[in-house]
Amino acid sequence: MQDFCLLMNLFFHNQRLLSCLFLSALPALGQTSGLPQADVARQQTVAQGAWGSLLNKEDDDSEATAPAAAPKMAGDDEYGEQRILLRRASWAPWSFEADVEALWTDNVALSRDHAESDSYLRTGVRAGYSNRVVGNLFFNAGLDYHTVRHSEFTDLDFDLLRGDLGLMYMLPKLQDTFLVTRYSYYRLTEAGFGTPLYEDHIASLGLQKVWKISRGQQIFAGTYADWSTAPEPWGAGRHEYSLFTGWKLRLTEALTVQLSYRGARYLYRTGERQDWNHVMLAGATYAFTDWLRAGVTSSYTVNRSSGAAFDYQNFIVGAGLTAHWEF
Repeated sequence: MQDFCLLMNLFFHNQRLLSCLFLSALPALGQTSGLPQADVARQQTVAQGAWGSLLNKEDDDSEATAPAAAPKMAGDDEYGEQRILLRRASWAPWSFEADVEALWTDNVALSRDHAESDSYLRTGVRAGYSNRVVGNLFFNAGLDYHTVRHSEFTDLDFDLLRGDLGLMYMLPKLQDTFLVTRYSYYRLTEAGFGTPLYEDHIASLGLQKVWKISRGQQIFAGTYADWSTAPEPWGAGRHEYSLFTGWKLRLTEALTVQLSYRGARYLYRTGERQDWNHVMLAGATYAFTDWLRAGVTSSYTVNRSSGAAFDYQNFIVGAGLTAHWEF
């Protein structure tokens, strides 16, 4: 059950959309309709940590899940201290999550020159289902809906819908290593279910592994290939090949910190643009209860493109609340 919980948590965190952003076409970016909207939304997604893994109470040997000490009994002096195992609660396949984040960025348009800053509010809901199919094979489905509302550029607000269907296989000879295959649908629209701005169907294949260093401490790493199969508009679609690694530490039962890095190669469907993208992330999460947590995050992105107009640096910092239920 511990491996099962870890597997589900890895998948959820890798696909979770923590932040998205839309900006209308600027002169330097407006050569292809829909490209700026898709680029900025996807960049904000990875910059807010939609990759890697999270530790939760089922993932590490916390006090809540560690074996309990047996009561003092006759014969303990001969046989030594005894331990008893506590039965875990049954797995809850359904989940629901709602969150809100306030964020600030120093380069809202991902512009090479004359960067403009802005703050924005991101809200979202997510429903998911995860369960074992047979043996080491698991099924996952999820539906996300997120909105972004700017404090200054209100005409640039947008909504984002994402659906996922996936299979995960735990490799039996490599502890805490998982092979992931997934189909995802993206739909980016103007605010309030407005005019569609970008749609795509993504096929993904990935490999993720966790190394448990000590109680509440782990290192994780992985690689993913994401193929754009039917982008609309066509020029906004891109294939992504990425590597990521990170370190996560549970300081207390409530407080967890994380440092991460993601490097990716972007190949656009038109064949006229190729990018190298690097994201460095630092964050902390505090759990008030089993279902409510607060978090702060910051990230720095460097993008280098075959088209000089698409080179940029981007810094984001923000804080938010997340409510999560399982049943």
